[in-house]
Amino acid sequence: MNFETSVRIERPVDVVFDYVADPRNFPRWNSAVQAVRQTSPRTEGDGATYSMVRELPGGRAENDLEVLALRRPTEFDIRTTSGPTPFVYRYCFTDEGSTTLVELTAEVELGGLAGALGPLASRAVKRGVDSNFADLKRILE
Repeated sequence: MNFETSVRIERPVDVVFDYVADPRNFPRWNSAVQAVRQTSPRTEGDGATYSMVRELPGGRAENDLEVLALRRPTEFDIRTTSGPTPFVYRYCFTDEGSTTLVELTAEVELGGLAGALGPLASRAVKRGVDSNFADLKRILE
C-alpha cells in the first residue's frame, strides 16, 4: 500500500525538520508510538537505528527502525528492519518562509486481516497518519 499526505506548519523549516527527524519525538505526535530508544552509537544521520514500541489494533508491536536519509533540512527517510507492518516513510520539507510544508510518501506492507481488507485498511492507515500530522501541527505551532 502506498499513499501520500502533507501538512503545512507555521514554523521555520529548521524547527520542523529537527523535531520530525528525531525518532525519539515520535511518541509525542504519533498516536500509535509508545516509546522509541536509540540502538546505535550513531546519534543521527544515515544508518542510525532505533527500537520502536507501538500499540496497533492487533496489540503491542515492536519494530526496529533505520534512518535511510537525513539531509537537513529537506529530507528524512526511515524504514523498519524488523517487526510487523514493514514500512518506508519518506518525509520532504519545503521552506515556505515562516511556514514549512511537510510531505510524506509512505510504502506500508499490511499483513493478515488488514492486508485482506485492502483499500479499506489503506484508508484507515492514511486517516491515522493525517490525524498524527494534525497533532504534529498543533504541537509545533
